[in-house]
Amino acid sequence: MNGYQVGVFPITDDGKVVLVTTRDGDYWILPKGNTEKGRSDRAMARQEAYEEAGIEGVMKRDYLEFRTLGKVKKLRIYPMKVKKLLKNYPERKERERVAVSFDMAERMVEKDLRVIIRKLRKKW
Repeated sequence: MNGYQVGVFPITDDGKVVLVTTRDGDYWILPKGNTEKGRSDRAMARQEAYEEAGIEGVMKRDYLEFRTLGKVKKLRIYPMKVKKLLKNYPERKERERVAVSFDMAERMVEKDLRVIIRKLRKKW
């Protein structure tokens, strides 16, 4: 890991945000994960979207970078236009997945992520 994580900000065609739970089910989050040596950040973000949320889509080239107060110190988020929400994906039995409005997403997540969603909402 390079001291940061990468993830996606997945938006459906009808303008909903896709969230998943942490593995323990305690929190709602954006699909994200650690980087790997020899793999691009975009490739890793796309892989996390597939593994954690069963999402396939078109990612923007540019990312937005955030600093948080929690365990992850730096997070690079790539906006993604969701094209498919798959029924079968690697972590489907470990996490819940929802597609909700921006307002609902802000209410469902913790403070650090709420700030990130608000900033991404303005950019989207």
